[in-house]
Amino acid sequence: MAKPERMTCFVVSVVDQPGMLLKFMSSLKAKNISLAGLWGFAAGPGQAQIYSVAKNADKLRSALTASGYQPEEKTIFFVKGTDRAGALLKTLESLANSGVNIEALNAVAVGGRFGSCIWFNK
Repeated sequence: MAKPERMTCFVVSVVDQPGMLLKFMSSLKAKNISLAGLWGFAAGPGQAQIYSVAKNADKLRSALTASGYQPEEKTIFFVKGTDRAGALLKTLESLANSGVNIEALNAVAVGGRFGSCIWFNK
């Protein structure tokens, strides 16, 4: 079973307009912040949310605050391993048996490896 690693996901709300993700990423590049994950979603009329997971959560937290963002922090599970049929089943079974209620999940497989982020309700 791939062991879930706890990580911090930062959520920032922005105006839903062209170039907002570019502005966000440019501010992180200027501070030499490397991300492990990035997602963007519409969040209602005229609003969007950017979800980011950094390799160094403290560095991202400081950079976001210094750039004027007011990040919300969420704990997620990050799972990675060898890609095969049912690669996430044991992890999902373990989380279910532990009473973890999954809010969202994404997964991708490339070059024989997979990675997955799992958002959950505490």
